[in-house]
Amino acid sequence: MDDFIALIMKNLTKHGFPDKKVSLGLETMYERAEDKGLSMNKVLDELRDRGVEHHKKGDKIIFFQPKAETPPASDFLARAQEMMEAMGQDELGVSQAMVQERLKQMNPEERDQLFKTIKDMGLGSN
Repeated sequence: MDDFIALIMKNLTKHGFPDKKVSLGLETMYERAEDKGLSMNKVLDELRDRGVEHHKKGDKIIFFQPKAETPPASDFLARAQEMMEAMGQDELGVSQAMVQERLKQMNPEERDQLFKTIKDMGLGSN
């Protein structure tokens, strides 16, 4: 099974996984597993145990990396403030880019909560 999983992972990586969702043919995957004497459902369970999620849609299996839970906004702000206090100008520029990327990853509700927390802390503009 490990060799088959390694082959699947190689194909997924070749197509942009884990940064992108990657779909593979459902029927083909089941046939390849059967040719190797494997249960595709057990292979999918093993992949899930290894942190590779999937869902089946039509004639495709779509593989994806589950999103990590985001820490509460107040934790994020506290860590950011600690980091900024210990940084020089060059590091602050890098941090600004990191914060901007983090904001892009937040959904609207998370951003609204973050901005509310900033305002409640007296750090935002009125």
